[in-house]
Formats: sequence, C-alpha cells, structure tokens
Amino acid sequence: MTIAISAAYGLIIGSFLTVVVDRVPRGASIVSPGSACGSCGLRLGFRDLVPVFSWLALRGRCRRCRTNIGIEPLILELVTSVTFGLFAWKFGLDWALPAFCALAAGLIGLSWIDLRTKRLPRSIIYVTAAIGIPLLCVAALVRHEPRRMWMMLLGAGCALAFMGIVYVASRGGMGDGDVRLSPLLGAYLGWLNPGFVAVGLFIGFFAGAVVGVVMMAAGRAGRKTAVPFGPFLALGTIVAVLVGQRCIDIFMRR
Repeated sequence: MTIAISAAYGLIIGSFLTVVVDRVPRGASIVSPGSACGSCGLRLGFRDLVPVFSWLALRGRCRRCRTNIGIEPLILELVTSVTFGLFAWKFGLDWALPAFCALAAGLIGLSWIDLRTKRLPRSIIYVTAAIGIPLLCVAALVRHEPRRMWMMLLGAGCALAFMGIVYVASRGGMGDGDVRLSPLLGAYLGWLNPGFVAVGLFIGFFAGAVVGVVMMAAGRAGRKTAVPFGPFLALGTIVAVLVGQRCIDIFMRR
C-alpha cells in the first residue's frame, strides 16, 4: 500500500515538475499565472491536469487548438512516480521516506533542466535542501539515531571536497552547479552510510564516462563538447540509495 500511495503522489509531484522545469530556467514564477496552452493560451482546468490520464485522453494535444504538447509531461510524471515507488519499496512506512521523495523530485527536475539548458538552477538545489535536510534530521531523531546527523555532515563534506578537487583539476570542464549540488547528494548518502558517497560518485562518473565515449564514437560529441553531468550525479545517487550496501558488499568480497 505504501508503494502504491507513494507512486500516486509521484504522479502529482511529476505533474508539478512540468511547471518547474519550464518556468524556473526562464526566471518565471511557478505559482502564477496558472498553467495554460503555450499556443492558444487556453487556461488548463482540472480535466487537463490529471497526471497521465489527461495526456492519454487528449492524446498529447491541447483540448482546444489540438497543438501537440509533447511527451515531456508524461515522462516526468512516470519517472517521478516510479522513483517514489522505488524509495517506498526501500524505506517502507518510515520517516525517511518523505525526505528521500523530496530528493527524488529535486533531482528529476534538475536533471531535466540540465539536459535542456546545461544549467543546474541553484534555487532548486536550495529548496530541495531546505525541505529535505530538516526531514532527515527529524527521521534521525524519531529513529533514536542522532548519529545520522553527523554522518550526514560527513557525507556532505566528503562529496564537496571530492567535487571541488575535480572542479579545480578540470579547469572549467566541470560546471560549478555540479559542485554546488554535491553536498546535498553527499548529505543524503551520508545519512544512510558515508561509504555510499563513494558508491554514488563512482556510478555517476562511470555512467558519464560511458555515455561520453558512446557519443564520441557516434560522432555526436568531441573531446571539448560540454555534456550535462547533473543527470549522472542524480543517477549515481539514486542507485546508491537503493543498492549502495550491495555494491559495497560486492566490492569487499573481492
């Protein structure tokens, strides 16, 4: 039941993220005006905004002018729903679940914007931290495990230090947004286990390297082509949250 409810909330948050990823890069308010068709200006009502079902019922088109609205809303809603469901499977009915769902929403929004604009808006990073970090502290206290707050600080410091070194060594090859994001990711992974920070960063860098090599082999990128790195950090973090301990166990057996 927890998984189903979390997945349903994920659909709702994913629908909200379609507004966030459209307006935040433009510096527009995410509160007002209300959502409207970008072609004919039709104000969207309830029947236009039901996650997934509205898109399917309208076949991805505006109800009035029939302009194609793209598949972006459907993807954001489904990815957010699946991620919320996975975190519910991982944590169950636990105080940590809302905190990690907040992280998921922030990472999905940031990744989408980074892929489109090669930017990681600091406003989303800070809002995610402002919501998620207090929730992690509450979860630690409710669990009677206050040490997790120190683990969180350790993870944030390790991630920031590593990414800071990479940033300096890359001489501009890595964006400062990635460095700014790293302590948030490190805090979450450190709350679970400071060792997960290494797992998350390794998976992120490995995935980024593989995609970069594939793009160069396909002629889609050169050595100096800027590749958004935020999505890979997000992927590494989510994988580490879900199976970080298994990754460490496998490594220690060797």
